[in-house]
Amino acid sequence: MYLNYNDNIRKKSITLSDFLDNDDDGVFYIGHASILVRLNKKKFIFDAIKNTNFYNNSWLFFPSQVNDERIYNVDGVFVSHIHGDHYDPKLLINFQKRGIPIYILDGRQGFNKDLERKKIIVKKIPVNKKIEIEKGIWVYGCLHEYNDIDSSLLISNNNLSIYHGNDNFITQKTLIPFKKKVGKIDIACIPFAFIHYYPYLLNSIKKKDNKVEGSRLENLFMNYGIKQAKILNPKVIIPFGSNLFHLDDPNSSMNKAVATPVDFVNYAKKYHKNSKNNYKTMLSGSFALKNNDKISCYYEKISSQKFNKQLKLFTIKKRNLLKFKKIRKKTNLSSKYLSIISKKISKNKNKINHKILISNESQNDNKICINLCNNKVTISKNKTLPFNSHYFIVQDNEFNQWVKNKITFEEVLGTRRFRYERYPNKYDVKVNSIYTNFL
Repeated sequence: MYLNYNDNIRKKSITLSDFLDNDDDGVFYIGHASILVRLNKKKFIFDAIKNTNFYNNSWLFFPSQVNDERIYNVDGVFVSHIHGDHYDPKLLINFQKRGIPIYILDGRQGFNKDLERKKIIVKKIPVNKKIEIEKGIWVYGCLHEYNDIDSSLLISNNNLSIYHGNDNFITQKTLIPFKKKVGKIDIACIPFAFIHYYPYLLNSIKKKDNKVEGSRLENLFMNYGIKQAKILNPKVIIPFGSNLFHLDDPNSSMNKAVATPVDFVNYAKKYHKNSKNNYKTMLSGSFALKNNDKISCYYEKISSQKFNKQLKLFTIKKRNLLKFKKIRKKTNLSSKYLSIISKKISKNKNKINHKILISNESQNDNKICINLCNNKVTISKNKTLPFNSHYFIVQDNEFNQWVKNKITFEEVLGTRRFRYERYPNKYDVKVNSIYTNFL
């Protein structure tokens, strides 16, 4: 396990030295959703980021991502999607200046526009087509069935095939034809957990129900991971894309509820017994090599108890080093700020009988009210929530940044620095889509 308390300081990885001293085809796990793949002595990096201050420094990687300059000495770069824990524009520009090709899977307008705006030139890989990127090295990728964000990709030289699943929870509808097209898979990086704000930040739910619902969702996503593993049938399964933990409170129900890579391996040993030995507790700094049709994995076998203990100690020390402190500030809700919100919500064409109310913690008597029926934005001083409404109570700093258009509401959601209420208390995908995409 690789630990680095200061993300700005490079720390040499001994296991990376071991990996680089060998010429066999293989994969080195950088951490979270980032891997370094070597095929035919060519190296490719996936979802690498140096910027760990995404979502207002509200998250930390545990174990740390390997921060060793040698991982950036590559022949190609792949980016799965636009989220900040996978996509680092400044790092990509650096690769671009060095003449290193950057690849993305095509078909996502929002991602393409953001890359164009930041003047990042990429090579777009057609969806569901086998494409050779170097002599003897090919890739095949697919998009998420429903959202316009996620993608997955397999890279192969016909000796070693590696599936990079990042946090793309695709179903059998996509995975079965994907598997038929790509054939055998040696190593699969499988997502198994999704750190949602429901139910952990919902006010109108009892503590007991919160725990039960959290456990249900945890198992649901681990079952998704097992389903993916069963379809792809890889020889080695790396638990993937869930090394993020919320910085603000190490003991929060959200941190405690989300499955760790060790939890997933233990769960799979119970519910995917036929392939239980294929699941490995490979964390950052682990690697696998293939020689003479044999895959050798080099990693630390760690218990849940040890992992959770080190996570808590790491989070506390990291908070202290960052001098974390909750910022309190009041915001004057001028007509200028309301106009900014009006302009954003005006792009919503899906008119529904629902209101979204948003306030900061220090001024919850002044709520911004967005009427989705007519897209009007006003100030509400009512203490009682209207029927058919969502109410978000955002921490002062993030609220101030959102109101001043420094961050989007999707980024506010990403920080998890809010609480919310629903009246009536039910999930509505249309409402969710509006406040995520237009505010």
